[in-house]
Amino acid sequence: MTRLPEDKSRPEPLPCDAGALIPHEPPMVLLNRLIRKADEDIDGDTSFLDAIVPDAGPFVDSGVVLPEYFVELMAQAVAAVDGYPPKKGKAPAKGFLAGIDSFSWSGSARPGDLLKISLQKTFSFGSAFIFTGTVTGPAGELGRGQLKIWKVEEE
Repeated sequence: MTRLPEDKSRPEPLPCDAGALIPHEPPMVLLNRLIRKADEDIDGDTSFLDAIVPDAGPFVDSGVVLPEYFVELMAQAVAAVDGYPPKKGKAPAKGFLAGIDSFSWSGSARPGDLLKISLQKTFSFGSAFIFTGTVTGPAGELGRGQLKIWKVEEE
């Protein structure tokens, strides 16, 4: 049987491991999967990711998930969306959280909960981006806000 050559132009199929798309190492990797990436050509299109709330780590204090977890979760979601599809032999792109606007927390999550992250790019100018997103858990929305991101350009 003859095997066809692997098509290198096709990205890894979704959903995929989101941790491989970001420049973080455990225990800072908070994401589980990138489920859907927004089409870059469609304004208002939404990317979807998920995460499982850890039972320990830098964002858990005495079994309670700190509010900062939701901000970092959304920031990592931005990095994962930007890192898809992964580029063979290259590390994920790097960026910095430059600001937070209108972020609100309306609940908390428990270790082991499956969270859904939705994310929309609402502004871009050069290396500056604004993303609006929500984090939803089993009982409903847990956090919502805007993140300002500065992307480090490849040299």
